[in-house]
Amino acid sequence: MKAASLNSGPGKAVAVGAVCGLILLLSLFGTWAQVVCELEPCPYPSGWEVLLVLDVPIALLAVASIALGVLVVIRPVPVLALGLALAGLVAVVLVVVAPFVEDGGTQPVDFGGSWFLGLLAALGVVVAGLLGFFLLRPAGADKEDDEG
Repeated sequence: MKAASLNSGPGKAVAVGAVCGLILLLSLFGTWAQVVCELEPCPYPSGWEVLLVLDVPIALLAVASIALGVLVVIRPVPVLALGLALAGLVAVVLVVVAPFVEDGGTQPVDFGGSWFLGLLAALGVVVAGLLGFFLLRPAGADKEDDEG
């Protein structure tokens, strides 16, 4: 198997996926929400502060996206690129359900800011993983074998 490089199409695609995974991880340190209050200034908690349960799974999926992106660049295997897309898809689901699952606190919270950035980054991981998968797939993989 030949070594991949960042100059190839699949290498560029999964590298973008790894960067999106890094952005997803870094977005957890930004302001994910605003606590709704009557008097300003209202607190703006980070993703780590506002998420009680989903912060660690989202962070683990972001790290997995980074690792899978690097692995696909080193060893171009379509299944690893599909794993990158799957990790991104699970991250998208967790980020989307976070405002509904994590809104059981004592104060109402409006999600936004880095939450939206994290959602875009997770979607970027999905798109990059699928693009890498379709670029790495052998040319005749989707054709049926008519011999028989």
